[in-house]
Amino acid sequence: MSDNRARIFIKPLLICCWIGTALVTLNPSPIFAQSDPASSQEQNSAPARPDSLTQTNLPMQATSPIYDDSVLKPSADVTFEMSAPVSDLPTRALDFKDAAQNLNLDTSSSSQLLLSGMENAQSDRLDSAIKQFEEVIRREPQNVSAHNNLAVCLKRQGNNKAALEEFKKAIENNPSRCELFNNLAHSYISAGQYDLAVEALYRALRLNPDFAEAHRNLGHVLALKGDNDAAVTAFQEALRDNPQLQEVHIDMGDSLRALHRYEQALLEYKTAQKALQGKKGLMPRDIELRLAKCYEGLGEFTQAHKILSSLLESDPNDTDALNCLGVVLWKMNHLPEAVFVLERALKVDPSYPQARNNLGIVLYQLKRYDEAVDVWRQAIGLKPDYPEAHYNMGVALYQSGLLQQSTEAYKECLKYAPLDANAHNNLGLALWRSGQKNDAIAEWRKAIDCDANMAEAFTNLGRALHTAAK
Repeated sequence: MSDNRARIFIKPLLICCWIGTALVTLNPSPIFAQSDPASSQEQNSAPARPDSLTQTNLPMQATSPIYDDSVLKPSADVTFEMSAPVSDLPTRALDFKDAAQNLNLDTSSSSQLLLSGMENAQSDRLDSAIKQFEEVIRREPQNVSAHNNLAVCLKRQGNNKAALEEFKKAIENNPSRCELFNNLAHSYISAGQYDLAVEALYRALRLNPDFAEAHRNLGHVLALKGDNDAAVTAFQEALRDNPQLQEVHIDMGDSLRALHRYEQALLEYKTAQKALQGKKGLMPRDIELRLAKCYEGLGEFTQAHKILSSLLESDPNDTDALNCLGVVLWKMNHLPEAVFVLERALKVDPSYPQARNNLGIVLYQLKRYDEAVDVWRQAIGLKPDYPEAHYNMGVALYQSGLLQQSTEAYKECLKYAPLDANAHNNLGLALWRSGQKNDAIAEWRKAIDCDANMAEAFTNLGRALHTAAK
């Protein structure tokens, strides 16, 4: 379908969906069901955590699967500092020859090479910059700025492993520079080594407690670790140190939304929207999409629908907006429309695992179980470390009586999300029905260890122990 035909086709649909919003209501809260694990109506969890706007634990009979919001990325990357040469030469040299002459530098000197390398790096001539920084290091192995700036360039080229080593060398030669620890943390984040990143950022902040960028980066990595409460505190510290970092309001809004504090998140997004209007590099749709997700989390589907429809009027191929609209339509119980919109997203971008995961949930709700499983398998093919898709597939397979396959799916989920109480609970049910009673009991204990308030796991464990004692 051409873009023009797609635009013509989707617009009436969106209008129809919009008209229907006033007529349909849906309770977004989970519906809990309890039963004896020994009976034929074991307690399990509904397909949960499609890539959506909110996140909570859901038992099997819940009608509101929840998606994990993984489609959005931070509004800005963590911050690098391109360090100045040790001799305090200017960090920006648009005309390095003039600068060299003014500073009475030999054009072949290490200082000049460093200055020239920085000018090339700032102009994205990374290969040339790298050669110049390497030459400085050959002449002066302890030159901190050369190691740091070489690391920055390597990182920009995607060579994170080499960048890590260069940042470490810079720190070995000058462990008192807070910027170096900040940059080291950035590479640790890229490598998925979040604990080491946190450690590096705390070292940066011990050197400079008012280092706003380090506070912001700490917030980013804490959010990646799932500690959004601590992330909010870090973002607040960043804004205290530098109120001009208005993008941090977006970061804080993301963490507040992850905590289901939607009203506060809305305020942060609107603050950022006002302060950053017209700023280069920031797309207004990024904030609009976040606002829509807040309204979805608040159950204000009409408002969310309005924002998403507006985004799609501007760009019918906006896959993130299509994915979110699909979720909103699903929560409004407009299931055929949700299928259409999510399939549209996948036509635009077939490699979109979150949209496939969400489509699987809608198909599940339509009782098209085999199709749902196929879609989740496709999502996993695109993203093998996708716990939500593994989990959801386990639910559908369990419902179809395919206990061994269901067990394997839950185990795959737990490989990537070992603290998922729902997955432990549901794995216990599949094992119980398979006759593996002791293993089932062990899983319910693990579920309780992960979530001490999970009534379903307590109920299943208690009844299993009661049955075993007979």
